[in-house]
Amino acid sequence: MSENQQILVEDPSNLTPQEKRQKFFREFKDLITGAVLPLVIQLLFSCTVVMFADSDDLAVHLIAVIGGNILIAGAYFIFGRQNGGTAYRKYYLNQTKRTLENREKQVVFKTGEYSLWKGFVIPVLSCVPYILIQIIELCVPNTFCGFMLRYGFGWAFYPLSRLGVNGAVNFVFIIIPVAAHALGYYLGMKKAEKLQKQALDESAAYREKRRKRGKK
Repeated sequence: MSENQQILVEDPSNLTPQEKRQKFFREFKDLITGAVLPLVIQLLFSCTVVMFADSDDLAVHLIAVIGGNILIAGAYFIFGRQNGGTAYRKYYLNQTKRTLENREKQVVFKTGEYSLWKGFVIPVLSCVPYILIQIIELCVPNTFCGFMLRYGFGWAFYPLSRLGVNGAVNFVFIIIPVAAHALGYYLGMKKAEKLQKQALDESAAYREKRRKRGKK
C-alpha cells in the first residue's frame, strides 16, 4: 500500500483538519456521483413524458403529470435500492478491513458506506439544479428559467401550473423523488444485509458439515 493511500492516525475520530477536509470531499464526491444519474433521468422524463402536460387538453395534462411523476418516483426508488445495496456491501467490506487494522483512507473515512441520511441527501442534490432555477425565476423571471422549468423540471412545475399558485409552492414536489429514493435506499440495504446473512449462514453450515465429516 502506498503512503498516500494510508491514514496517519490510529483512531478515526481523531482526524487532523487536513484529514477532515479529505473525508468531507471524498464523501461529497461520492454523494454527487450517486445523484448524477437520477438527475439525468429526471430531465429525460421531463422533456419527454411530462412535457405533454403543456397541452390544453385537461386529460392529457393530468395523464402526463401523474404518469410522469410516477415514472420519476419509480426510477428514484430503483436508484435508491441500488445505492443502498452498494453502500451496505461497501460498509461490510470496509468493516472487515477495519477489524484487520487496514488504514486505507477510504476505509478509515468510511467513504460511500451506508448511512440513512445519505438516502435523503442524494436525491436532494439531484434536485439542486431545479431549486436554483426556480429561485432565480421567482426573483428575476426570464425566458431561460421559464423554459427549463417547463421542459427540464416539469415534474415540479406542471402539477399546480393551472391553479395560478406562487412558484415557491412547487418546491413541495421535491418530496416525491426524495421519499422514493430514501425508501429504496433503506430497502436496498435490508436486502443486501439479508443476502449477506444468508451467505454467512450457508458458509457456517458448510464448515460445520465438513467438520462433522472429518470426525468420522
